[in-house]
Amino acid sequence: MTIWQPFTSARPTWPDPASLLATLQALDATATWSGAPSPAGFLFGKSTAWTAPQITAAQTALDAAAASTPELTAQTTVDRWPLELQALALALIDQLNVIRAALPVPLGAITPAAAIAAVRAKAGSL
Repeated sequence: MTIWQPFTSARPTWPDPASLLATLQALDATATWSGAPSPAGFLFGKSTAWTAPQITAAQTALDAAAASTPELTAQTTVDRWPLELQALALALIDQLNVIRAALPVPLGAITPAAAIAAVRAKAGSL
């Protein structure tokens, strides 16, 4: 059962959902966010009762969360790519690595982690 706690904030922007949820889950792994505004403001939930320090920490996380932007949303989408899309991107990197290795002066391979990081960086810069 989820125990919901209402929060309010004077922040002028909507918080980035992924950033806020990551911070909340660092406080409690079961933490969740309704993701929708409510008459009470923001609703955060978790599987156990909220303690005063947790409420304070969650309020701080809400007030300090990065503002939602198209770039952060795009990076979150990249982070959640389905396996099929990840496989496609990494298969293309494998082919690029074959070409890089065959150059007159061979270039080092692009690692899967570097490839995904480059896609995230590009998504964050658009």
